[in-house]
Amino acid sequence: MKNDAVDLRWLADGTYWLGGCLSANAQGQEVHYHVSSYLVVGSKATLLVDTGDPAHRTLLLAQLELVLDGRPLDYVFPTHPEIPHAGNLPALLDRYPEALVVGDVRDYHLHFPEYRSRFRTQAAGSRIDLGDREFRFLPAFIRDLENTLWGHDDGARMMFVSDGFSFIHDVPALGGDVDAEEDDEPVHLPGQCRLLSGEMPVPPTVDQAAYGTGRALYWTKFVDVSDAFEAIEAVLDTLPTKLIGPAHGNVIDDVDGMLRTSLAAHRKVYAEGH
Repeated sequence: MKNDAVDLRWLADGTYWLGGCLSANAQGQEVHYHVSSYLVVGSKATLLVDTGDPAHRTLLLAQLELVLDGRPLDYVFPTHPEIPHAGNLPALLDRYPEALVVGDVRDYHLHFPEYRSRFRTQAAGSRIDLGDREFRFLPAFIRDLENTLWGHDDGARMMFVSDGFSFIHDVPALGGDVDAEEDDEPVHLPGQCRLLSGEMPVPPTVDQAAYGTGRALYWTKFVDVSDAFEAIEAVLDTLPTKLIGPAHGNVIDDVDGMLRTSLAAHRKVYAEGH
């Protein structure tokens, strides 16, 4: 189900894909770059994962107004303090004066001192009861900042992975080859913004995954992430997961396939960095 007026997508009962895409140019071709937020609506409380880019502030507020339909926004969970993940925090806290900011908020008082009374620390392993569903905070096994966290909603069986697994994209390049001079973010084509990974024209290749991984997470050139993937698989064995929501990629509905492709991509990036 889509709502074209505010460009959002219903993913599962009580779970919505919000945010928008930024537009860029690659070799004369228009390409898009996801900056996604996700809203989880329980019977008692609501929670927003990531705030999106300030360029999408008006869109995000309209999306929330539509879905919440008069209900308050109770929690905002920025996965870490970077603009695509926390840039709309002041606008959200002003619009929803009872909302609390949750997560690893150790340095948020430095960025937003005027809101410091509304920050609540949630460590990996802690949970918030939203009513008919529970939101669990997870370690970020693939991250770019020390205080990044992931999350999991047991209602939709969905994992939210911040900057992880952002490879579900086409790489628009002449002749089908990856051009190192292209933009350093994984991109997709117009018309593919709200597609699940299984709805994309073709599955991503390992080369496409490595292209996005090596640029978005430069440190992966120097780190063998095999242990991290073992930890991710252990979590998935414990927490049934049907969907994975990255901040910068199409929502993933083929979890097993994504794990295989992403691990192969990380290994490729690591091997080429040595």
